[in-house]
Amino acid sequence: MTVEQPFLPAEFSHNSAEYIPDPFSFYAEMRAGNPAYWSERIFGGAWLFFRYEDCLRLMTDERLSNSRAAVPLRFLSEPQQREFADMIGVYERWLAFHDGREHTMNRRQVNRSYAPFSEAILEPRIQNLVDLLLDRVDPDGFDLMSEFAFPLPAMVIADVLGVPTEAHTELTRWTDDIAHLFGSTQVSVEHLRRTQASTRELVAFLASPECAAAAARQKGLLHRLHTTEVHGHHFVEDDVIAQAALLLFAGIASIRYLIGNSVHALDARPARDRELLLSADTVKCAVEELLRWCTPVQFVGRVVKEDFTFTSSGGLRIPFSSQSPVMLYVASANRDPDKFSRADELVLDRPLPNEHLTFGAGRHLCFGDPLVRQTTRIALASLYRRMPNLRVLPQILNWNNNLGFHGFTSLRVAAETVTDEASGRTE
Repeated sequence: MTVEQPFLPAEFSHNSAEYIPDPFSFYAEMRAGNPAYWSERIFGGAWLFFRYEDCLRLMTDERLSNSRAAVPLRFLSEPQQREFADMIGVYERWLAFHDGREHTMNRRQVNRSYAPFSEAILEPRIQNLVDLLLDRVDPDGFDLMSEFAFPLPAMVIADVLGVPTEAHTELTRWTDDIAHLFGSTQVSVEHLRRTQASTRELVAFLASPECAAAAARQKGLLHRLHTTEVHGHHFVEDDVIAQAALLLFAGIASIRYLIGNSVHALDARPARDRELLLSADTVKCAVEELLRWCTPVQFVGRVVKEDFTFTSSGGLRIPFSSQSPVMLYVASANRDPDKFSRADELVLDRPLPNEHLTFGAGRHLCFGDPLVRQTTRIALASLYRRMPNLRVLPQILNWNNNLGFHGFTSLRVAAETVTDEASGRTE
């Protein structure tokens, strides 16, 4: 059956400045009129899905593969692709791009390596880094992103890995190049070459004797990935470095933009809503709702392993062709009114479980999701505990340059004072 597709703006892409500030209106149109859409423009031909039910079903469909490291290179000829073989070789080792038995084995290995890093162990370490950064800002006005949300996740993940937190600037630069590659639908060969250089530098840093020695002293995750064995299986050096690079790439961008998006979303909220982040009884609900509403990673990708037909929630029978990319817009699914009541509202006391798809679903659920949740919770609680009247200042909003990783590159804020009219005092 041929699927009729009367609507998709020709200019829509992950790098279109028209759509980046507010993709949610576009998502709503697509959910209503074209919940499953074949786009010739996205990666040279890809299926796009926007409804919750379709995204959830396809995330857990074994006929789709996570082996998608080379998808951003589809526009290149085969000889051109070979130029970047070493870079793609690093990404192909990522747990996130594995399937089947290989994924199960490597996921078990990573989980066992990460087991000692419980919330109780990490809580004071993350809090110390949050306090260190907030002690430096000027409450009368500072850039939330460059002074806090950018350095914090790189420092937290470096600390977990056991490598020097002072390297956060370089870690952020290297992983930003990788994030632009996977968050975009339009990349230049020049950017690919810059990303290749950044990937090589990141690998060299993580493989350096200095990092190995530091991680061994601190019993960091980088060391544990080297030394942990499960059922006779252990990671080789290249796998260790790849998993560490994956945690940095995925965690830095997710935490950074979630913090910025959350502060922006909370700006117009009454004080009682922010106070939900300060109480152990309500903070989990609030953070889960911010994950749903402020989704930092807008889509999850898959690749079709075999030809098959999928019947979408819109009643369309869709013929899938092998090797076709599939784009599942989780940020759209998270606002689907067929799944969530008051889907277009930020409801900070929304009851648990909040079944958003921000971290995916099924066996490929993001393994770094506890660290994202914990770091975001501590960061926001600390901000509003120290600066309960924190406000976003009037400004032209500066957005990241790709829709895949959605958020701000800068966000000016200030801790406004409140005047006690009876006494004339300020607090």
